Amino acid sequence: MKKFLSGKVILRYLYDQLTGNFAGFLIGMSASSLVSRFFETRSIKNLWGLTAKKTVVDKATFSNLEWILSIVIGFIVFEIFTKVVKERIDKNFPKYKIKVMRWMIANHIPEKASAIGLKLNQQRIALFAAVHQAVVKVRTK
Repeated sequence: MKKFLSGKVILRYLYDQLTGNFAGFLIGMSASSLVSRFFETRSIKNLWGLTAKKTVVDKATFSNLEWILSIVIGFIVFEIFTKVVKERIDKNFPKYKIKVMRWMIANHIPEKASAIGLKLNQQRIALFAAVHQAVVKVRTK
């Protein structure tokens, strides 16, 4: 049996990717700066390691440490998100969804959004009419 692509299926896939892979990737990439907190390479700013306050390593070792640390921390965060955080979000989302919907109805948010949409549509039509009128005037001259 074929699975049909619906909006719900696509949103679910994007949600899964965002909460797991992307969050792990971002945190892993930001973890690479953690290496620079403890290690540094020889450069002119530390007189090629003579005035270094941190452990001095060569550039290849430094980049390898950054790469390995970002992968390990990214993987750990990915696992935490997929196992712990996503389960809690999936469990608690219906409760919060109902609370948010009730709050929106109590504060008349749907009516306000509809009014804003109508106003934007009127402005769009007015802009189109003004541009159309200007084009017609230019053509007739």
